[in-house]
Amino acid sequence: MMEDSIFPRSAVADELQHFIEARLHSDADDPVLRAQIAELIETVAGTIGQPTYVALDPRDGRELGRYLGAAVTEEHVREFIQFLKQAQTNYGASKN
Repeated sequence: MMEDSIFPRSAVADELQHFIEARLHSDADDPVLRAQIAELIETVAGTIGQPTYVALDPRDGRELGRYLGAAVTEEHVREFIQFLKQAQTNYGASKN
């Protein structure tokens, strides 16, 4: 899982400190809860594909960036870090 193997890496953790994290896991035991979570994931992420990482502007919910899939190779890790940096850039640009 990204939470265990990628997020703790110093280069990733340095970027993640600029974000407020919210996780939506769709593996709940309760079928009603699972359906509610799936609906929320569809609303926020616009997809049921997992994992999907979406950076949102906290002021208006506008999407600042999106990363699909798990970072399993070093190239993926670099792409994930770039996604985080670009989302921060997009947020900074929208503040002006």
